[in-house]
Amino acid sequence: MENISGGFYYAFEADIFVMLTEILVLCVLIVLVLLKRANILRVYFTKLTTYEYILLFMVNMSFSLMEVRIFELYKVTASVRVLSAITFILLISLIIHIIMVREQNTSMNDMIGNLKEPMKQITDSYIEMNEKNTELRRFRHDTKNLLFALSSLISDKKYEQASEYIEKMQEEIEANKGKAFDTGNFIADALLESKAKTAAQNDIIMTVEGNIPANRIENVNLVILISNLVDNAIEAAMQVEGEKKIEIQSILKKNIWILSVKNSCVQDVVIRENRIETTKEEKESHGFGISNIERVAKKYGGNLKLSCENRVFTARATLMLMA
Repeated sequence: MENISGGFYYAFEADIFVMLTEILVLCVLIVLVLLKRANILRVYFTKLTTYEYILLFMVNMSFSLMEVRIFELYKVTASVRVLSAITFILLISLIIHIIMVREQNTSMNDMIGNLKEPMKQITDSYIEMNEKNTELRRFRHDTKNLLFALSSLISDKKYEQASEYIEKMQEEIEANKGKAFDTGNFIADALLESKAKTAAQNDIIMTVEGNIPANRIENVNLVILISNLVDNAIEAAMQVEGEKKIEIQSILKKNIWILSVKNSCVQDVVIRENRIETTKEEKESHGFGISNIERVAKKYGGNLKLSCENRVFTARATLMLMA
């Protein structure tokens, strides 16, 4: 302050400008955070390494010192000072751009992470179904001999042994039964069979009705859609005391595909603007992957509709498919 009063400090204007600019940047960042929390704007901030933060700080500091020197010089024209100010704003904007990540990049990383488990489940289901089909082919190959043996038991009036023989044959057929679901889409069948096992382990009754398109939707998007919808339903149904149910219905009409997943829930949840507004636990039960499901639906010109009534939560995805 003594330097300012004595007229020896000429960078006061620069200090004021820097301060106002930093306040403005702070306000912009706060607004972005508030818009994100209100689900109005989806923006993400990345985590930089310590080296990257130091580098950004050094660049910003170096330019600030240079700018102060520019403002101290009397011979510098007004246009140079304006250019210096504009450059500082551009530098701050660049820094903000570096620490901010576009939604598309973040969504892509989330999608890759979400695909790992479903793809493993599909692979395991494929291996298991392949083994079952091999055993079933062997059983069919021996059918003539099995029937001949059964006929011999009946001819010899050994009805009790024949009955036991039939029971063993039925057990063998059940043990080597083929796919649990037949929706017309092999990948969907394998994924649903894996999810059904998880549901059964948690005493959840899972039913599937309808056909799923085989060639009109990309496999990656199909896996994201089904796995997230069913995983959400399983997470919610697991918390229910008593009967636990998941009903999956697929409706395919010309170019419109509707995939509806209903599940039991502990209590009715409040849904506003297609978002769940209730306790933290219930948000977690239904909230996993909602944005990924919406992204797939929008990619195919459709939408996702959430509803809850009489303790039954429904997620209904509508997609417009190419002919």
